[in-house]
Amino acid sequence: MKSILITFLTIYSFLNLKSQELYPNSEPASINPKKTLGIRLMNEAYFTNNVTRSWHGAMFMYGVNSKLMLSAMFTTSNHHYKSLPNNFIQTDSNNVDFVSNSQTVSKYKYNFEAINLGFRYRFVNKDGDHKHFRMALYGNGVYAFQPHDEAETTLMGDNKGIGGGIISTVLINKLAVSFTGGIVKPFSYNDKQTRINYGNAYNYSLSFGYLIYPFKYKNFNQTNINLYAEFIGKSYDAMSITHHNKDVFLQNNNAYNKGNYLEVRPAIQFIIKSNLRIDCSTALPLVNKSYLRNYPLYMLNLQYYIFL
Repeated sequence: MKSILITFLTIYSFLNLKSQELYPNSEPASINPKKTLGIRLMNEAYFTNNVTRSWHGAMFMYGVNSKLMLSAMFTTSNHHYKSLPNNFIQTDSNNVDFVSNSQTVSKYKYNFEAINLGFRYRFVNKDGDHKHFRMALYGNGVYAFQPHDEAETTLMGDNKGIGGGIISTVLINKLAVSFTGGIVKPFSYNDKQTRINYGNAYNYSLSFGYLIYPFKYKNFNQTNINLYAEFIGKSYDAMSITHHNKDVFLQNNNAYNKGNYLEVRPAIQFIIKSNLRIDCSTALPLVNKSYLRNYPLYMLNLQYYIFL
């Protein structure tokens, strides 16, 4: 009974007293408490040409000890071909192969996309009175099952590859600020005739979280309300395609070229009875835009903790 109480108080401290650094769209340098399983259900949706595109992910996070957390995620969406269609590569009158891409207007069935395995290791932890500073390393590897025909690479279901980076988070009273920088190294997609080569991507984010309620903690059942402003950016290299060992001409399409963008993602978060977390957010372009989606992008996350 004593151990159960200690575990509950640990979770309460993690979720309530530091809740404003549980960012909806990025990860903090904090990790799950030891022997705690977090289950997060993530959902995204946007609209294009009267078609609703949606993505869904289920993430499981386990706190191994006070410094290390492991994670596994499974994703599905209606964003992709299950395999490249026969008319993906066409030949013009000069016998030049080119890409015929109608992805933005096509309808797709929901398919299982990817398995993502990762870790987060906290190596700096400095606590003070109503403040702390933490730093962590993260890494993940993804096996994806479908072709991705745009230059921007992600490890959230689109590409097979590996990635990693560093996170710094500071909490001062009711304000939490976090910076993340990382790199994605994608692997090529291959079928019997066609090879799609992707360039590296570089991720960066600056996130702010502020606790607006309660004004003073009284008991475990109080609902926490946090407001967030997250700035999510990425730079990525161009893609290339070979077909029967010949280079394929990529039409003048920004989705194939190298690029960069910066989004703002405002959000509101509710933490109910110290254990259930609900995130509601949207993404809007600030500088340039992502060609993986239309705007606005709507997101809803649910997260629950199980005390093992």
